[in-house]
Formats: sequence, C-alpha cells, structure tokens
Amino acid sequence: MFLETSLMKTQDLLNRAMTAESMRWSVINNNIANADTPNFKRSEVVFESELQRALKNENHYQIEAKRTNPMHIPFNKPKNYQMVTPKVRLEFDSSYRNDKNNIDIDKEMVDAAKTTLRYNAFASMMGRNFKKISILLR
Repeated sequence: MFLETSLMKTQDLLNRAMTAESMRWSVINNNIANADTPNFKRSEVVFESELQRALKNENHYQIEAKRTNPMHIPFNKPKNYQMVTPKVRLEFDSSYRNDKNNIDIDKEMVDAAKTTLRYNAFASMMGRNFKKISILLR
C-alpha cells in the first residue's frame, strides 16, 4: 500500500534521474578525455524524453484504433515508466575538425556543470522526501 503512493513514486523517479545523471557524468568525462583523439565520436545519454513520454501516457486514456491484422503496428503503445532506462547514444553525424573528432570541449564543460547541478538538486529533493518518510513512520 505504501509503495504505491505518490511519495514513493517520486522517490523512484528521483532515483532513476540520479542514475541517469551519474551515467551522463561518466559519458561526459569520457568525451572530455578523448577530445584530442582522432576519429573519436562523442556520446550522450538519452533518458528524459522517453521518461516524459511514459509519464504522459500513464494518465491519459487513449482510444484504441481498430487493427484489421494483429501484425499491424498499434497507434499508441503504452510504456511503463519503470521500464525506461538511460541509454548511451553515439553521435555519428557531425565532425568539427579535420581529424573527424566531434568533441566541442566548451559544450562538454557546460554539460558537465549542468549535470552536476541537476544531480545535486535531485539529491536535495531525495533528502527532503526521506525526511517526510521518516516523519510519516514515527
């Protein structure tokens, strides 16, 4: 019963977001470390858009379109937010230098700062939720 509350869902979402930010931090560090490596292609973590899509579909009732064949692709395939995981995506389509490397060190440093700020904000929110849970359990 307690595990299905909005407070526990928030905790789960914060935990998933912190995991994504941690993975993002590792990927950014790898990109920065390989800034001078010829032919290196940068990676990035994709998570928020899939999570947003899953959460948006959670509360909306969709009209199921009639499919004449079960092999046809459905119009809307609901996705559980608990199945969404962060994924690393390689960016092949660009190169900034003659050696085919596509790392922009300034962009990576800005992304590292954003990642740190988001991770700290999520950790702060998680701490506040833990305080609420401890008050509830007293």
